[in-house]
Amino acid sequence: MKRLVTCVWAAAALLAAAPASAQWQMVSADGSTKLNFGVLAQMQAEELQPVNTEDWQQNVFVRRFRIIVGGKVNDRISLFADTDVPNLGKGLSTGRKQDNTMILQDLALTYTVRSEFKVDAGMLLVPGSHNGLQSAATHLTLDYGPYSFLQGDSTQSKVGRDYGVLARGYLGDRHLEYRAGLLQGARGADARQPFRGAFRVAYYPFEPDTGLLYTGTTLGKRRIWSFGAGGDVQRDYRTLSADVFVDQPVAGGDAFTMQVYVTKYDGGEWFPGLVEQTAIMAEAGWYFHQAKITPFVQYSSRDYADAAKADESKVLGGLAWWESGHKFNVKAAYAVLTRDKSDDGRQFVLQAQVFAY
Repeated sequence: MKRLVTCVWAAAALLAAAPASAQWQMVSADGSTKLNFGVLAQMQAEELQPVNTEDWQQNVFVRRFRIIVGGKVNDRISLFADTDVPNLGKGLSTGRKQDNTMILQDLALTYTVRSEFKVDAGMLLVPGSHNGLQSAATHLTLDYGPYSFLQGDSTQSKVGRDYGVLARGYLGDRHLEYRAGLLQGARGADARQPFRGAFRVAYYPFEPDTGLLYTGTTLGKRRIWSFGAGGDVQRDYRTLSADVFVDQPVAGGDAFTMQVYVTKYDGGEWFPGLVEQTAIMAEAGWYFHQAKITPFVQYSSRDYADAAKADESKVLGGLAWWESGHKFNVKAAYAVLTRDKSDDGRQFVLQAQVFAY
């Protein structure tokens, strides 16, 4: 464990040396077109004891490295795109390390008629739970919930993304958000399949979260409460989710952040590998602004409808040091992994992040 700590702190020092405070821009001569450029880099170290084993696995690897571009083409058309090199160098079951493979992570072209009606087209995060639509750069804890994208393999999604077109808008003085559209989904043997439909609605009693990707914790800068529901369907496959997200500044400069979701997965006959199950995730943290730290906890579980299958859960607790907010932070966490009729597993994780955009 000491070796892992040393490696991550060395990586953190290198990442901290990067110019994270500036924003790189390209602006046309007439000012009508403006593109912003950025990066997201996360270095991670972990020690993992899988459930029902005595062996420990060690890894030091690049969790994410993304090159980001976004901005406006004109007053109505905007774009957002990023690449990723996920889990670079992480050990595989084959005994080799994850190769340097860059992928297109997101591509969204947005046409804005007005705040009440926008159209997003490209490779998009599929509407569903709040957690599944968050930016990876603004998580309260280390990452998404472990069961937030269980539908991914069956629907042939790429890390929760699919190709398609979505309508998005904000009604009632921007207190009500909707997202709805059609996506490619799984094509089957002959590609003659109905499209995948997806939707989300959310109510904001205070500030709305109007970005293409949701913010996570804002570290006391905004007051965002969200009550949402969403899901997607294709043939007899169904995913339905309900969630609550609270990001609340507290007098004196501190902040409280929490979210809970419940998601029901049922692959039906179309996706027999996605058996009926219910996933739950709850997380919370308190930001102490003077120390720039957040103690956090996260609980996740999956409960199968078939009693013969072994249910799972994960309890994680840790500490985040927001040296420069989301621009540079270091997080450490310890988790207990539980599966019915199995010995518990354990996990130690350290992560350093630089984000400039």
